[in-house]
Amino acid sequence: RMWWWRFIVLFARLLPLDQFLLRLGPGSMSKLGECPTGEATKIDGNFVIGVCMSVVADVVVAVALAITKLAHNRNWDAVEKRGRKPYTKLPLWWLGITLTAGGELGNLFAYGFAPAAVVAPVGSVGVL
Repeated sequence: RMWWWRFIVLFARLLPLDQFLLRLGPGSMSKLGECPTGEATKIDGNFVIGVCMSVVADVVVAVALAITKLAHNRNWDAVEKRGRKPYTKLPLWWLGITLTAGGELGNLFAYGFAPAAVVAPVGSVGVL
């Protein structure tokens, strides 16, 4: 049913809460790939949180766009070839727009935990 919740709980247990709160301060961005010797660096808890936030936010955006499209399709009058009423007066459309804004805000927060080189490609998968 909610199999993804187990992954969130697992990742939350990897990083103690006090250290998590300390990392939210200035300069809390992940330092993945900054090893001058070229050796692989350890993936820290912020990186995992950022990737998870990005994936969840992108799923929310995809669902929101589908809801917005559904609102437009339900409002369309095929006989008159136009919408029955303005889309700004459709509650379903507002739900879609609000979810889109929330998902994009989640992506914005994900950039604070994981590098842009990881968050941006995860977001581009939704285009496919």
